[in-house]
Amino acid sequence: MKTIQDVAKELGVSTSTVSRAISGKGRIGKETRERVLKYIEENGYYPNAAAQSLAQSKTNNIAIILPEVDTLVEMPFFHTCMYAVEEMAQANDYDILVVITSGKDPRPLERLILNRKVDGMILTRTYENDCFVPLLLEKKIPFVTIGQTEKEGVVQIDSDNAGACMELTSVLLSKRIGRIAYLGGSMEQMVNKCRYKGYLEAYRQFGKEPESGLICMNLVNKVLIGKAVEELVKKKADCMLCQDDFICDEVLHILASENIKVPEDMRVASCHYSRILDNYPIMITSLKFDIMQLGRTACKILLDMIDGKEVPEKTLLDYEVILKESTK
Repeated sequence: MKTIQDVAKELGVSTSTVSRAISGKGRIGKETRERVLKYIEENGYYPNAAAQSLAQSKTNNIAIILPEVDTLVEMPFFHTCMYAVEEMAQANDYDILVVITSGKDPRPLERLILNRKVDGMILTRTYENDCFVPLLLEKKIPFVTIGQTEKEGVVQIDSDNAGACMELTSVLLSKRIGRIAYLGGSMEQMVNKCRYKGYLEAYRQFGKEPESGLICMNLVNKVLIGKAVEELVKKKADCMLCQDDFICDEVLHILASENIKVPEDMRVASCHYSRILDNYPIMITSLKFDIMQLGRTACKILLDMIDGKEVPEKTLLDYEVILKESTK
């Protein structure tokens, strides 16, 4: 296989001229470029990917940063997101490196930056006190977040979680379901803060206030969810609005075990749909987000940033409200 030096020597031009002809960048005459490309086509020169990346100061790698998840319910979101990023990256001649982290230790990201392993990163979860975002801003490496952040100057791609949860809550209120309990997860995660904000905004627009005794937050495990459901049943809530599919799945299990029928005895809705909610005799009212589009959009915007193109600082993707039997 011929090297770039061989091509330059055979044609009597410099290696930089051959490089410019191949990349299409830089000043080079049309005739010279055509002569170089014709020679390459006839003689079979293929640029070495590692050398090409080094010359261009690019690795053609991006990293996707996934959180540690310990439930089967959470995994489909991040798996789908990763698949979408991989699909878009491959279509643009990039490979991805997968990093799984607790979200509290920046060292895996520091190593990637120090060793120049990637050209950019995608954070798939954002936190209120995020340790990754300040690091990446300081290092000036291109990155995008899937999820919102309060830091200025960060390129964010997200589903409109606040707007979606506001619309779902508004629909429930318009159906004269007045006492809507809210079951939320960790408020350290920005997605949860956005959804809760939407719930409160819906009540505000109806000129009402949600009952504080019907709001249960930081339900991070099944024990806490069980205690919350027990209390809300005692308080005769009309509906349990669950912040995500993990909480909703557990709520449905608990209600079934207590012979509390949905929707006859208790209405239930989820602020996030996943296939796990298809495992019940009735269909669950929920919010549906296009996770594939989320991953593809995040990857495309990151690649545009790496190429020096202008990108929007904030991109919100649409959602779908799915009304089913569980809130009739």
